[in-house]
Parts: sequence; C-alpha cells; structure tokens
Amino acid sequence: MRQQARGKWRGLVYIAASMRLLRPFLSPLLRWLLPAVLCSSQLVPGIVAAQERAGRTAEDAAHILVINGADAYLPAFVAIDSAMRAAVEQRFDRPVVWLYETLDALRFGADAVSPQLAELIAHKYSDARIDAIVLVAEPAVDFYLRHRERLWPKAVAVFHSVSSEVVRRRFTVAGLSGVPFVSDYAQTLRIAFALQPEARRLVVVAGTADFDQRELAEAREALRQYVGRVQVEHLSGLSLSAMAERLARESTDTIALYTTVFRDDQGRVYTPVEVLERLSAASAAPMYGIFDSMIGRGLVAGAIESFRLRGERTADLLVRGLQAAAPLGPRILPPPVSECAADARQLKRFGLRTAALPDGCDVRHVETGLLERYWWQTLLVLLALAVQSVLIALLLLQSRQRSADEFSLQSQRVQLLHASRLAVAGELTASIAHEINQPLGAILSNADAAEMLVESGQMQREELLQILGDIRRDDLRASEVIKRLRALLARHDTERRRFSLNRAVEDTAAVLRPEARRRAVTLDLVLGARRADVIGDAVQIQQVIINLVLNAFDASAELAEDARRVRVETSDTPSGVQVSVRDFGIGIAPADLPRVFDSFFSTKRSGMGLGLSIGRSIVEAHGGTIAAARCEVGAEFRIILPRASQDDRPEQPSTQTP
Repeated sequence: MRQQARGKWRGLVYIAASMRLLRPFLSPLLRWLLPAVLCSSQLVPGIVAAQERAGRTAEDAAHILVINGADAYLPAFVAIDSAMRAAVEQRFDRPVVWLYETLDALRFGADAVSPQLAELIAHKYSDARIDAIVLVAEPAVDFYLRHRERLWPKAVAVFHSVSSEVVRRRFTVAGLSGVPFVSDYAQTLRIAFALQPEARRLVVVAGTADFDQRELAEAREALRQYVGRVQVEHLSGLSLSAMAERLARESTDTIALYTTVFRDDQGRVYTPVEVLERLSAASAAPMYGIFDSMIGRGLVAGAIESFRLRGERTADLLVRGLQAAAPLGPRILPPPVSECAADARQLKRFGLRTAALPDGCDVRHVETGLLERYWWQTLLVLLALAVQSVLIALLLLQSRQRSADEFSLQSQRVQLLHASRLAVAGELTASIAHEINQPLGAILSNADAAEMLVESGQMQREELLQILGDIRRDDLRASEVIKRLRALLARHDTERRRFSLNRAVEDTAAVLRPEARRRAVTLDLVLGARRADVIGDAVQIQQVIINLVLNAFDASAELAEDARRVRVETSDTPSGVQVSVRDFGIGIAPADLPRVFDSFFSTKRSGMGLGLSIGRSIVEAHGGTIAAARCEVGAEFRIILPRASQDDRPEQPSTQTP
C-alpha cells in the first residue's frame, strides 16, 4: 500500500514539474486560443470583456485613493461609497484598486489634520501610482488643497458630501470637480408642519463640532419663515443625557428637528445615527431630519437626498477623469433632488396620519399584516382547511349514512333473528302442543273426578285436596312451558348481563325434551362447567343451542331408535366456557365442512341455510367463537364464550332484538 501511495505522489510531482516547464509555451497559446474559441462560439460580448480584464496585469489597474474627512464607517458614507464603487466597476473598462485613508476631522476638529499627517500619507504611498483621488466631506477637500502640490497634483480629484454653499464660496476656484449636497431643511419643515399643523413649539437639536454648527446655521436659515408662528428652542452645547432628558419633557405638539451631533459640550464624540437612536427612544416629540441613513433609526420623516444617486454621480466624474487621464477642471454636478421619506413605525408611534404626507412620499418600514406578509402561505392554509372541511363533511355524511345503514341492517338482523326463532317454534309446534296437552288433559281428568265426587255426595276432604294439588301442579307445568316459549319468541331489548351458561342449557333442554321424545332421540345433558357465568343475552344463546340441537336431531333421523342420541355438554377451557353439541348421525362431508357457516348453505333439502350463519353472528357478537368438527361417528359443534370476571356488571339494554 505504501509503495502504491509513493507511486501516486511521484506521478503528481512529475506532472507538476512538466506543467511548470511548459508554462512559457502554454501561456501565449492559451491567450491566443481562448479569445478565438469564445468569439467563434458567439458568446455574450461581456464574457470576452471580462476575460480581457482578468488577463491584464496589476500595472494596468487604476489606483483610486479615497480620503474621508470624517468617519468612513458612517452609514451615509458607506452607502455612497458602495454605490460609487459599483458604478465605477460597471462603467470603467480597467481593473480598479481602491485605497482608503480617514482623517475623522468632523469629530476631532481641523487641528487634528496636521502637515505631519500629509507627510505620513505621502510617504506611505510614495511607491504607489495614484490615478484618482476621491475627497469625502469638507475637511478632506481642505486637506487636499493645502497639500495638493505634495499629494499627487496631476491626479484626478473628485469630491462629494460637501455643502453646496461651501462649494460655491471656496472650491469652485480651486479647479475641483464633484457633487455637493444640499441640506433641505426648508422642505423637511414643510413635511413636519403638514404632519403636525397644530404645533406651537419647535426644538432644534445639534452638536458642537464644526459640521454640527454649520448644519445648525442651515436649519436657522430655513426657520426664518416660521418666526412668530412657533416658539423655537435650540438644544446645542448640551450633553447627550441632558438633551435626552429635555426631549422627554416635550409633548407630541412639539416638532424636534435633528441636524447632526458629532461632538457634545464635554468633548465626547459620537456618530449622528447613534445619538439619534438614543434621543428618539427618549423623546416625547416626533423628530425630523434630512439624511437618508437616519430614516428607520428614529426619524419620523424628512426631505432626504438619495445616497445612491450621489455615489453614481461621483462615479461618473471619476470615470470621465480616468478615461481622460487628466484632471477635469472645475465641473460641479447638481446634487440629487431631495425627496420625502418617512418611517411608518414612527408615524404609528406618534399617531401621525400618513395621508398628510406629500404625494409620492416614500413610506418605509411599513408593518404589513400577517395576511399581507404571508399571503401565499395563508392561502395554502386556507385551501388546506377548506379541503379538510370538505373531507370532514363528507366523512360525517358517510358516517351518518353508515349509521343509518347499520341501523337498517340491525333492524333486518333483528327481524331475521325473530323469524329464525319463529321458524324454530314452527318446528317445535307438535312437541310443544303435546307438552301442553298433557297437563291440560290431566287438569281436565282431575276436574271430572272432583265433579263426580261432589255429585256422589261422598266428598272426602283428603281426596279433594289431592285432586286440587294435581290440578295446580299440571297448571304450573303448562304455565312453565308457555313461559319458556314466550321468553324465547317475544321481542325484547338486547340484555348485556351476567347469566349462567349451565342454567341457559338446562332451560334449552327443557324446551327441547318434548321434541326429543317425539323424535325418539335421547337427549343427554352434561353440565361439567364449574365457572359457567358469562356476559350477554341468554335468549340469543339459547336460540343458537336450540338450532344446533335440532340440526343434531335431523342428523340422527335415519338411525335406529336405540342409536339416536344427542349430547349437550358444558366445560371449562382456558379461553372461556364451552358448550358442545354432539350427534352420532350421518356427519358432515369433508367438502362441506368449511362452508357450513356460510349464508344460504344447507345440506337439508328443506333448509334455508341461515340457521348456522345467524348462530355464528350471535356468538361473535358476544365475543366468542363457534366451530364445527367431524368425528369418527357424527359431528360436533363447539361454542366458546368469554368467562365473566368478578368486575363485570350488567349493562343497559342497547339494541332491540327478538
């Protein structure tokens, strides 16, 4: 294994060495073949341009140095720089290397920008070619103008984020090009008064840095037209905590105009957005401003300039200068037009009406409702609920139809069971009539004897009492036969109660003995079950046993009288109480044994084939089993019912059955 691994590594080393040796010959070949292949395949021209740009060396790249007079990580400058770089990369056909330096003079003052800093920057980039310089904010422009001769005087110089008033007074004559910005406090105040027409106080918040004071002066100029309409107070030269406490005491009838706070009266430096977030959280008055980066950080609304457009216009000047490879001269592009923007969350916080904003105002951070935000998910959920509701309705209808069908089936089953018992009673008519006729005949004979004693005048008390006792015994005998027959045939509700299977077998035998005597069949009864209590309907179980015994009588009909014998036995089994009915007749054919419990199957010519099927339904409804077995002589049917436990209690009647 080690030798194989060494062989593989050796092969890779040889391939790498070969590629290194062939590199001087392959590179020109690839440079010639790749454009030819791309052009011949008619690919997008932008791919060819990208390949050509990637193939150029670092010496072909344009080096652009961005000198930021403030904090380069201010959200406004980050947004402008991102838009500027994207536009340059798109419009300029050469690679660009971006370099950055930060003066941070807006917070630390102009004195921090010393000549030593210019020497340090010049020394740092002494070996680098600088093709263009981007000057961000007024301190960067001042720094460059003071040290221009020392810092790349022939490079293209472009500025942005400098006040238009400062550009007009100072930088136009310096021969610089750039994009100034306009602090549109006048339009911002018009938006504020449109939202708060009843306002009678106006608070101006500003810091102590040079830029802060310049913005405060711009705001004061815009406030001239509101002299006498509102009471104006300037919160400048205070600590951050003091300004927050002061704004917290205002009301929603006050307009708070926020300029910038780079430094407070104690010399602590901040970023304006950081200060705005803290002041807005504490202020009881709505706050307004002019910077795009502050919308969503605490301002309610304002007339803002697009940082994206400012960055793209700066990039336009840069590309022109780089393509000309020389300074552009004084070329000032107009700043983007300020437009209305508002924060929907702050409007809601102070209860200000969105309808009061100027037409076309950009309302940001609108809190859409759940349905608007997740409309397609909501639609899917509603669709799923609708489908589910339809399915539930269909299932309910199906369940109702099934219940109706089951009720109809149960009613038919009840009628069928009753008809089956009536059919059994029909088979037992002769024996029942004979069984009742005997006590009735005896009663009649005893009545005649009593009448003769009375007429003879030789009436003896003992003989009369004996005759009356015989009449009473025979009457009870006939009454018991009728009672059992009525219990078997009458309609009643299904009873789920505890009863003894031995007792049910005894009652069944009492009903069948007359029929056994009529058919000359010996009916043996063996009650071997010691725990014979079960739960169910005794009448229905008796009906099953009667049907099995009558079938056994039929199977024994062709035998000699001394061989006609049917045995009914109860016994205990591990799974419950068993009742077996055994005959010694013709038995069951092997082919018919699996079908004996099927509906409408019968081995008798006059049979309907429903007795055993109904019997199986009754037994299974009681949680038991019924089975048929062939014996050496005759056949045997076994019924096993679950044994009742000590906790079983009688239940209420549930379904009407015969």
